[in-house]
Amino acid sequence: MAKMMEEVLLESGTIKITPARVVLGSSTYSVANITSVKARQDDTLKYGGVVACFVGFIALALLTATSIILGILLVAGGVMAIVFGGKTEILITTGAAESVAFVSRDAKAALEIASAINLAIMKRSAR
Repeated sequence: MAKMMEEVLLESGTIKITPARVVLGSSTYSVANITSVKARQDDTLKYGGVVACFVGFIALALLTATSIILGILLVAGGVMAIVFGGKTEILITTGAAESVAFVSRDAKAALEIASAINLAIMKRSAR
């Protein structure tokens, strides 16, 4: 008897989503136990970058050797935090709790994963 292939909704690296299960890295979730999924943007580090830039510009305005070096470092670090600081979290809710299942700096990829999990929930419910 031939084994039926499981429908794969999304597969990329260590991520595999089917109507029966969700594999995100080393964690596996049963779709039957997932009640909802959502993507949340976390920009906390970006806000810290804005503050670092502000303090850096104040330090640059003091025009002492130490404050100029400190100001340059703070502005450079602040710009890095603003540019690279955002991340998107995938939150999965089960009957027990809500947990962060996946984190990515690539918002498009994270939203694609959340959409695939939602599709898996709908397909599982339709059975």
